[in-house]
Amino acid sequence: MLIIFRILIAALIVLPTAVFAAADDWRVVKATDQVKFTVDRTNWQDLRAGEVVPNRAWVSTGPRGRVQLSRGVESITFQPNTLAAISNNESAAMKTQIFQQVGSLDLEIEKRSQPHTTVQTPYLAALVKGTIFHVTVNRAKASVAVDRGLVQVTSFASGQRSNVAPGQSATVDKKAGMTVAGRLSKPEITSVAASVAQIPAVGTTKLAGATAETKSSSSATNKNTSSSASEDDSASNGKSNGNSSRSGNGNSGNSGGNGNGNSNSGANGNNGNGNGHSDDSGNNGNGNGHGNGNSGKGDNNSGGNGNGNSGGKGKDK
Repeated sequence: MLIIFRILIAALIVLPTAVFAAADDWRVVKATDQVKFTVDRTNWQDLRAGEVVPNRAWVSTGPRGRVQLSRGVESITFQPNTLAAISNNESAAMKTQIFQQVGSLDLEIEKRSQPHTTVQTPYLAALVKGTIFHVTVNRAKASVAVDRGLVQVTSFASGQRSNVAPGQSATVDKKAGMTVAGRLSKPEITSVAASVAQIPAVGTTKLAGATAETKSSSSATNKNTSSSASEDDSASNGKSNGNSSRSGNGNSGNSGGNGNGNSNSGANGNNGNGNGHSDDSGNNGNGNGHGNGNSGKGDNNSGGNGNGNSGGKGKDK
């Protein structure tokens, strides 16, 4: 009898701890396909309704993926193409930290006497004071919109801070800094010390593109970005001359140039060459020049619009 009594006492001591641990877990309420998680940042597994999300695990949704997590009265919904992790530490002052690298989260966080949850993005941190709000992150900026309660938004690079109330929003652009908006009034922006984000922007870590669909999306975005960068570089090479030599094809012209292309034939007089100069738009154009076979020199300057690709052909006379 004494043994049974001791077992019951031990169970009563252990039970509250077990219940507390379970209450601290984020559990999947519902999930579509294209929802995965990883605990080692390498191996990804499917995430299904009823499962518990491991602490500090990264969760990824594809283009058609959605998942809703709950913890007591709190909930977090991952919209398509979202990548985020949740870290719980009951011994820390900030008990829950959400690291959102890209995509959109809809959050409902319990109001307590002290703020206990933050959302960290590559551009801003949102200190939650009990609210319903939305956080969206893309490659160049992040934004917070509040439905209920109050969220303190801090911009890392620009050193700005604002308390965002219901009907208000704050956006942090990596170049322009923080801007605010509101249906009735705008929140005030104050200056704080600049700081560094705890997670990188999408595209600078292996975590970007957890699912195959996200990888394809990220790859396409990278290509578009590279294309834009090439156009910017091309535009910056203005006032270059497109020159063709001997073969009749000039390939050194840069878009945005204003110089004239010059055709230079060789001493044998077999090929006289002409080329067009590069125009402001960087589009291909052809300049046609005719070399003089008698003198072995064919010099033609085409002043028409074109780039450094010349289609001119010399003639023997």
